[in-house]
Amino acid sequence: MTELNTIVIGSLIIFSLTYYGIISKRISRTVAAMSGAAAMLLFGHGMGFYDTHMGIEYIDFNTIGLLLGMMIIVGLLGETGFFKYVAIRSAKASKGSYYRLLGFFVLATAFTSAFLDNVTTVLLMAPITITIAEELEINPLPFLMAGIISSNIGGTATLIGDPPNMIIGSAAGINFNDFILYLAPIVIIILFIVLLIFEFIYKDIIESDIKNFHKIMTVDENRAISNRGLLNKSLLALSFTLVLFSVHHLLGIEPWLVAITGACLLLVLSLTDPEDALKHVHWATLLFFTSQFILIGGLDKAGIIEIVGSWMINIGGGSPTMALFVVLMVGGASAILIGNIPSVIALIPAIDLFILETALFTGFSVNPLWWAFSLGICLGGNGTLISSHTNTIVSSLSGKMGHPISYGRYTKTALPITLISLVAAFFLLWLFFVVLM
Repeated sequence: MTELNTIVIGSLIIFSLTYYGIISKRISRTVAAMSGAAAMLLFGHGMGFYDTHMGIEYIDFNTIGLLLGMMIIVGLLGETGFFKYVAIRSAKASKGSYYRLLGFFVLATAFTSAFLDNVTTVLLMAPITITIAEELEINPLPFLMAGIISSNIGGTATLIGDPPNMIIGSAAGINFNDFILYLAPIVIIILFIVLLIFEFIYKDIIESDIKNFHKIMTVDENRAISNRGLLNKSLLALSFTLVLFSVHHLLGIEPWLVAITGACLLLVLSLTDPEDALKHVHWATLLFFTSQFILIGGLDKAGIIEIVGSWMINIGGGSPTMALFVVLMVGGASAILIGNIPSVIALIPAIDLFILETALFTGFSVNPLWWAFSLGICLGGNGTLISSHTNTIVSSLSGKMGHPISYGRYTKTALPITLISLVAAFFLLWLFFVVLM
């Protein structure tokens, strides 16, 4: 066995064991990822192909900083009772219709996830959803599963909505406005397709009205706002941040700096103790992402990513239609199987190579293959409970509140929706970028 084969096989073994640890849930996802990153660095150092300095270079601090800033902003906004206010307003707007209530929750979650970030959104929305469902004496599980799915779909529409898009935007140099311009129309269409699917899946329960709807009508949503001063300051800082996102590429400012600037503005306006604000940062999530960058860097240095890229070129490099299909389905399948965060980090170098070698879609300001990759990765994140970090968060929170979501039940509902979403995304991409262009 040559040294090169030893490096490839050893790297794949470390990667496989790490993902077994993540998927099996025998240990924390973060601990598994950190252990895998450490093992990859030690193995790389021993074999002379990867070291600590290289590992640090693979960490996308733009993504980490972007997540950090948005977590602070959204966390402080959540302190004000804003999300509970939105949930109560949505419930009242349903006028007692189960399906309208489900639809409003889906739309509210998707929209909020697009412009905040879906990880923090579901962390705040899931407990509120359960509380309102218990108040109405209805089963919260359909709402929780619909919330997960709509959060991942809504987050696909913008640069800041879903962590994979943050990573893609950073790697490909795609700005905030381009994500909205090209992905938001596709996401809106897919979201309404999914709403129709929900109507079919839950047809046995949504045809009836909510018997205890009067209970929510007696609740004053304005009383959910616990700190109106902080709410106003949070909305001001968030508005400033979104405006700055829309022009960051014109000013030459990286997205992470926009998010951190917005967070600092909110901290200054609210005079919040930084230690209290930092409690809203999900450090385990950031460590998970950081470890993923280091782990996948080892695969890249071992030459495995180049092999994947060459394989994709051989299969899908002959035509624009086939290229879109291959990139979308590779992204979707990998997200379903090993999760969208590790998939996006692992596949970005391969997609980059695929784009450079095939020279397809050269007339576009942003190569449509990046949109295919984003849709595949983000929509694929709905496949199973381990396919996305948001899925894991909601599952954990609901279990602690007495409403566990089983892996089998979730997959039975979500996997068909995911596959339909991926097929719809392919036909929309093909229509917009092959037929109409």
